[in-house]
Amino acid sequence: MISGFMIVKDVLKPGYPFVEAIAAALPICDEFLLSDGYSVDGTFEIVERIARLNKKIKIFRHKWPTAKKLTVLAEVTNELRKECKYDYMLSVQANEIIHEESAEFIKALPEMFPQTLTFSFPYFQMLANYKFAEEFRLRFSKNLPGIIAIGDAWSLGASKDFIRSEQVKSLRNPRKLLRYIGTGIDLTYANSGKSIFSKPVYLPKPVFRYWSLFPRNFLEKCVRHAEMFDYPGFHTFIDALKEHVDEPSAFWKLASELFRETDVGVKYPEALGVVNEADHPALIRDFITDSRLKSYYVREEVLDLIRSL
Repeated sequence: MISGFMIVKDVLKPGYPFVEAIAAALPICDEFLLSDGYSVDGTFEIVERIARLNKKIKIFRHKWPTAKKLTVLAEVTNELRKECKYDYMLSVQANEIIHEESAEFIKALPEMFPQTLTFSFPYFQMLANYKFAEEFRLRFSKNLPGIIAIGDAWSLGASKDFIRSEQVKSLRNPRKLLRYIGTGIDLTYANSGKSIFSKPVYLPKPVFRYWSLFPRNFLEKCVRHAEMFDYPGFHTFIDALKEHVDEPSAFWKLASELFRETDVGVKYPEALGVVNEADHPALIRDFITDSRLKSYYVREEVLDLIRSL
């Protein structure tokens, strides 16, 4: 059985599609844990409403540390992660939509690879219809104490205690030490996927991670990130983009170019940077295709879907 978990704090105003993210994950999970960081923008009221619709959903509230550092997200995520009670864990962030064609495949992974401890999935990093990066993220694992959220909660990984324990064990066991050294070299130069402990898995469709879906929400999110993490670089995006806020095509094309150049250093040929509308998760297509929409809103039809899952 699988525990899903997600943290949220004031995600309604900057336009995270968190309701769609929950709806997309529910078919995979036997419980879904939601932690609210004492939101003041209406997020918590939506979370409460969602929990009344589906008995899988359980609500927690955790105070977020006030330090301006990215590891705050991992700290809060790990507080929630402790509440997972089932055999496997699925970590989902509030702007990540698991494609409907991948849900059954993810749910079957424990049966397909019973010895594997952790699984990494392919992700598309999206600005509305524009892709600015691709990557693998470790987000599905056996529910073991040594596996926690790391960094800014972008991935699951091994805790420091687990790593230290394994290092000490390897010093007493030359074969294990040699295997760790050999595996490290092997994975550095050819990510072969041979390990029974951790596997990168291609899904039928990647997970879509929407940094933003609407221009106004994007600018709001940039302001928030600049304040939360003391990162002035987001002000560059705001200054460059605010004059295009009512021109979605020009706005997103420029935003994706800025992200490719300053955030991940990837530069796609233009034809490869745009994802066809039909390839997006079904839950998001209306947002992508309706050019009249100016900002994210919670749709009743998605709430009705959550009730049925």
